[in-house]
Amino acid sequence: CPLQLEVIRRGITLWTNPGDVVLSPFMGVGSEGYVAIELDRRFVGIELKGSYYRQAVANLAAAAQKSGGLFAGIE
Repeated sequence: CPLQLEVIRRGITLWTNPGDVVLSPFMGVGSEGYVAIELDRRFVGIELKGSYYRQAVANLAAAAQKSGGLFAGIE
C-alpha cells in the first residue's frame, strides 16, 4: 500500500539529518527518494520491477530538478 508523502517526510525528518543517506531496499516508484531529495538527503533505492524502476527514475529526476539539480550545493 502506498505511503503518504507527509508520513515519509515526518520519518525522514525525525530519523535523519541533512546530507545523510536514506536507503529504500524496496523502492517502488521512489516516494522515499523524492522526499529525501526534497529534504537535502542523499538516496539509494533498489527495485526489481522494471516499470516501477522507470517511474522512480522519472520521479527522482523531477525531485532533483525541483531542488536545484543533483549537484546543487557542490562547489
